[in-house]
Amino acid sequence: MLVFVTGKSGSGKSTFAKQLSKEIGYKYVDVDSIGHSVYEIPGVIKQAEMLFGKVIFDENGTFDRKKLGQIVFQERNSERVKDFSDLTWHYMQSQIDKILKENKNVILDWILLPHTKYWKMLAYKILVKPIDDKLRFQKLLERDKVKIEYLELRDKASIQYNESDFNYIIRNDFVEQKNKVHINLVKEYFNKPIQFEALGTKSPFALPDSACPSYYLKIGDNKILLDCGSGSHRFFDMDNLENLNIFVSHLHRDHYNDLFNYMYTSYSLKNLGRLKEKINIYLPTSPTRIVEDIRTEKLTYSNVYTFDKTSKLKFNNLNIEFLDVEHSQVTDCYAIKISTPDKKIVYTGDVSYSNKDKLVEFSKDCDALICESSLLKKYNFPDINSHLTAAQAATVAKESNAKKLLLTHFWAEENLSNYLEEAKEIFDNTVVLREQDKFYL
Repeated sequence: MLVFVTGKSGSGKSTFAKQLSKEIGYKYVDVDSIGHSVYEIPGVIKQAEMLFGKVIFDENGTFDRKKLGQIVFQERNSERVKDFSDLTWHYMQSQIDKILKENKNVILDWILLPHTKYWKMLAYKILVKPIDDKLRFQKLLERDKVKIEYLELRDKASIQYNESDFNYIIRNDFVEQKNKVHINLVKEYFNKPIQFEALGTKSPFALPDSACPSYYLKIGDNKILLDCGSGSHRFFDMDNLENLNIFVSHLHRDHYNDLFNYMYTSYSLKNLGRLKEKINIYLPTSPTRIVEDIRTEKLTYSNVYTFDKTSKLKFNNLNIEFLDVEHSQVTDCYAIKISTPDKKIVYTGDVSYSNKDKLVEFSKDCDALICESSLLKKYNFPDINSHLTAAQAATVAKESNAKKLLLTHFWAEENLSNYLEEAKEIFDNTVVLREQDKFYL
């Protein structure tokens, strides 16, 4: 797991991150210290002098990082600051990549991480917010030996965080004992995470770097695959099919084409002695011709079952329910709900807005709503269609009181920012899914 702890300078984020790291045995990485080490590289100070002049040195001619920092905070959008940031970031990124390659579990402590490629890789995000900014400034003045004007500049240049992007928020009153309470709560979460990964998000076709709908959930030892559209198996660990349960929301090819890849792979792995138990496949009852084609496949090591709206399945502490929805006249279509004692995830499948009310009820208070949003209202589609617009998906999320909306099922050539913009007008905590996006829920 890649864990992120952040907050304004002096918020207590580093103290908490170090304590959490020690408690759970994750490697602690202070990204600021990596940034500071950049100045030890030959030529970096010379480059800084070329860009900023002699003002970055003290009266003895020694490089003064705080003087450079003050310029950066004042001119954060200038070309020379951008050029210098690009130079230093190239080195910092190579060091972070090396750390992540060598360590399985890492806690990253840094203010600016949301602006980097690592933001999408994070499994868990913790924001530390001080209750009293005056106390925070007082501590910084004592610690950093700087002027109040410097701290105000640094604060002004700091990024603004959206609290809905974080899994856990600490309102820090600088009482040391309370960190232990927060650490225990975070540890409790880590002991029972639900891993989510998007394997495919496009329809009815995919581009070279994408695939048709498929979503992977790992809950304890249970592996749940929701749909397996064309090309999605490329993003799954096909050498590890133990405990795999595949649920197909409806039998349109963009949602089940890769099922045969999983079936044939299970057959091959069984023959190689690398798969002990059959994979389980769950299908709607119609169209019967397609169900029978799948059920009678010979080159597979799998069980094939069917479900309907009355079906309720239980795997250990998992409960799985189905809601029949309108989408197509030629195949049964279902939304799927997966519940643990403390989490609830709903996948809508493909659905018409005519089912809004019962979909809202089915999704009530869910932790994540994986919702198709094939259409955009700017193209003037009818309100009732065989798919949802991004705005309609957001309305379902809002009315069901979902904690997070994960938009998917996009036209491959459409700019994804259009879906996000339309949905966020109605429901703020929205994520546009891309292939290989990972979350812990």
